[in-house]
Amino acid sequence: MTSISIDIGNTAIKAGVFENDKLQNVFRFEDLDGLKLWSENLPSTLPIIISSVTNFDLTPFHNYFSNLKILDFNTKVPVIKKYETPETLGNDRLAAAVAAWAMYPKINCLVIDAGTAIKYDFVTNTGEYAGGSIAPGVEMKFKALHHFTHKLPLTEKSKGYEITGKSTKEALLSGVMFGTLMEMQGFIDSYSFKNKNLQVIMTGGDYPYFVDRLKGTIFAEPDLVLKGLFEILKYNVPQL
Repeated sequence: MTSISIDIGNTAIKAGVFENDKLQNVFRFEDLDGLKLWSENLPSTLPIIISSVTNFDLTPFHNYFSNLKILDFNTKVPVIKKYETPETLGNDRLAAAVAAWAMYPKINCLVIDAGTAIKYDFVTNTGEYAGGSIAPGVEMKFKALHHFTHKLPLTEKSKGYEITGKSTKEALLSGVMFGTLMEMQGFIDSYSFKNKNLQVIMTGGDYPYFVDRLKGTIFAEPDLVLKGLFEILKYNVPQL
């Protein structure tokens, strides 16, 4: 059976087309209008789940699709939520955690989602979503350094960063990129110290800048949120 997972993020909109349990295609859109035009060519009876971290009006999707699930804090999910404020938990964080549990059941998992913000989320080996951390993403850090100073230039992210910068640009790259790398490694080390057999999973648009520099076995899955949404849809629509 065909089903659709849609992830509306802060800077990107993605739709995944699943055939049975396999992700077959991923489509990316610049804005909600592009997603609407694409979705109008889909059968209105398709099972669809939408996750949004924005305040976009999703009424047109409600009106068109008869088998639509909008992810919110009341949606049933296949993990046990231990978050104390579930109504404030980002849908992308929850979906990524669900995907991690589906991929690595009975293993402690740390998800690092390197996007507009960097999210660290922990799922225990008993299927409990324990919570995590939220930090500024690299572009946010570069823009903040430029905005809140008089002379520091706006610098773009790069894979060519080292611990010691020999120019202002390199110093900014070191502070932001290398600093973020050390932040990630610190989270990994801390979780690994407390939890045996920890599996780290990376996703998000900026993960390629860090994944090869981190110590340990890191599994990269760029479509982790889409796959987690599919698992949630499948949990709510058993015939999938």
